Amino acid sequence: MRAVWFLILIVFLVYKSLLAVERPSTVHDVYFKGTDYELHVYKIYGRIPGNTMLIVGGIQGDEPGGFLSADLYSDLRLEKGDLIVVPRANFKSIILFNRGVDGDMNRIFHKNRIETEMDKVVAIIKKLMSESDIFLHLHDGWGFHYPKYIDSLRNPKRFGQSIITDADIYECGNGKKIDLKNIALKVLNEVNQKIGEEKYYMHYFNTNTDDPKTPFSDMKKTATYFALKKYCIPAFGIEASKNLPSVEMKVLHHNYAVNAFMKLFDIIPEQPKIFLPKPEFKYVVLQINGDPKIVENRKILFVPKGAMVETIHIESNYKRGLSCDFLGINGLNDMGVPIKIEKDTTVIFRKDNEKIGEVFLKVLGKTEDKNLVFIIEVNGKKEAFLDGETLKVKRGDKIKIVKAFYENDDGSDIAINFKGFVPKNVNTNTGDDRGYLIEIDDSFLKKYSIYVDKEVYPVEAKSIDGEKLGRIYIAIDQ
Repeated sequence: MRAVWFLILIVFLVYKSLLAVERPSTVHDVYFKGTDYELHVYKIYGRIPGNTMLIVGGIQGDEPGGFLSADLYSDLRLEKGDLIVVPRANFKSIILFNRGVDGDMNRIFHKNRIETEMDKVVAIIKKLMSESDIFLHLHDGWGFHYPKYIDSLRNPKRFGQSIITDADIYECGNGKKIDLKNIALKVLNEVNQKIGEEKYYMHYFNTNTDDPKTPFSDMKKTATYFALKKYCIPAFGIEASKNLPSVEMKVLHHNYAVNAFMKLFDIIPEQPKIFLPKPEFKYVVLQINGDPKIVENRKILFVPKGAMVETIHIESNYKRGLSCDFLGINGLNDMGVPIKIEKDTTVIFRKDNEKIGEVFLKVLGKTEDKNLVFIIEVNGKKEAFLDGETLKVKRGDKIKIVKAFYENDDGSDIAINFKGFVPKNVNTNTGDDRGYLIEIDDSFLKKYSIYVDKEVYPVEAKSIDGEKLGRIYIAIDQ
């Protein structure tokens, strides 16, 4: 039954594609929303009709040069021609930074049956191929492709820094011939002029896929071969090298190649710029039983047992490639999915494969239904902090941990441990740091900091029997 509904979806998409489109415009479609294989497709229609180019990145999840380059083209406006951009074909593998968690998605295009979640994604990509005049598949490969053997990283069997075809000249079933080599060489000439350094040049790589003696027979299962054989459109693999010095250089070389292909096929764009700031997580909007709450990074949110919690917005300096994961519940991508909370859990937020933030959900219990309050003396002045808050201090400050308490509970039995602080001239460290006058200096044990590049130490409150009750954080100004 699921297969039948999926075929109906494909028929609907074909019908939809035949409808008139507004020019210039961008249509953003999302398939399989809220699943590990969520798929975003951007159709960019130029002011003047022309050739349609399909750009796919991220079919293998550990190749960021490809999916980050493709992502940049999602925001283009075109003067002439059309683009179809699939920045992250295999979102699950990108999140886990793995070539293929459930197998290699680029080795199942020869299949006819829809049996898995990956098959559904591939079916969408195949349909997009049928709407296109040229197909570019963006990858990062090991080493540097070179016509003759130089060493283990630079030789004819390496895929990095190459433009790959399945034949020099491909003859389609209808007799049409596509001169893939000539197209690729024109692109390479322009790309290598921009690269400048010969050691990083891209080279032409023909896998001779239909030759019975080819050492690359697996290419018959790939997206480029399928597009060439099934739809008789020029199809190219663009491979930056995994061994280039930086992700930015990988993206740049991909962009050089894509831009050269666009120029050759008379698709006139507004060029994207490479701008890859460090991903930042600012806050998340969680809907708790229909009530929206803003939660900042590393904060604790108390929720009733059985509450339905849904992530409705992640505030970041990026719009795409974001996911959230309620650990131990559902799948890897829980964005927009109502999650029933039965026990304490952590929600992890990622930009592609990089963790950028987390919040903690605690189920209300005997003590959690009241606010835990920490009293900290800072330079002789007492201040109160709620569970999950951060105290910012600078070197030279003096603090004293006074106590933590609940309403109608004086907190006399609540021990407080400043992780990273070791009392001086004490024979036995009890783990209870109440009452010590602590000077903020360089003596703290940095292994307890929750960050590598800055000092932020947890201060934990525990009951007499060792139950963790809550924590605040002490951040030392750098």
